[in-house]
Amino acid sequence: MKRIIGLVVLAIAAATLFTVGAQSPADRVLTSGTISATGSGPPFLTPPCTESMLTLADCPLTGCGEMGDAELNKAKNRTDAPSKVVAMTLDEILRLPQPPNWNTGSERASIRGRGREGSGVMVAGFLLKAKAEGKESCNCGLSRRVDTDVHMVMVSEMPADTKNKEAMDTSEKTSVTAEITPRVRGSNEKWLYRNVNDLEGSYIRLTGFLMLDTGHLPQTLQLQGERFHQSLKRATNWEVHPITNIEVCTKSKKDCDRGKGWQKY
Repeated sequence: MKRIIGLVVLAIAAATLFTVGAQSPADRVLTSGTISATGSGPPFLTPPCTESMLTLADCPLTGCGEMGDAELNKAKNRTDAPSKVVAMTLDEILRLPQPPNWNTGSERASIRGRGREGSGVMVAGFLLKAKAEGKESCNCGLSRRVDTDVHMVMVSEMPADTKNKEAMDTSEKTSVTAEITPRVRGSNEKWLYRNVNDLEGSYIRLTGFLMLDTGHLPQTLQLQGERFHQSLKRATNWEVHPITNIEVCTKSKKDCDRGKGWQKY
């Protein structure tokens, strides 16, 4: 009888182990305050939003909201200009390695350093399209255009037919993202979406910081109630974010690539 009971216990244990091992990454959950997947201690999450956060001046650099990534938001919300800038091509940014996954609020030292997040870069390309962003935790959920980002889709070449939606979508899948943030834009109305939109199709040069948008890398562990990260239509999660300077080519692309014809926007 004892032998039979022992065999039953072993069978239940084996079945339980198999069930746990079969969980997908999306099934494994981190509850608030547990150890994160990439280090010890709780994840770096955003503080709650309060009723006093009515303008960007009231919004902390961490942003706010439930299950927001405070460390990612601080990278997005920097307002300084790069002390050193390295010229990169869009293709070079596309070749930068990125981790296969990232858990919300993880410490970011592993992706920072020379040639990685926080490095100053200058990159030229065509603005395929500009998009007005909406509410985000980095901007404390504010929704006015003056308080939100402008998403810039950068490509090496423009499609021959820009009115062909399929061609534009295909081109966007090869793109690199750059972002104008409201903290850097300040009172510069030229950098508002309604004006940046007019640059679509133009050959432009952007200066800013390399940043890995880890909010679009899949998680291996999720916070309680957190949605699975969604990928965007682009070729990499490395971005120029925030943009600190915009220049427009006023001559031929060939001339501008030689350093002639750039005009500050």
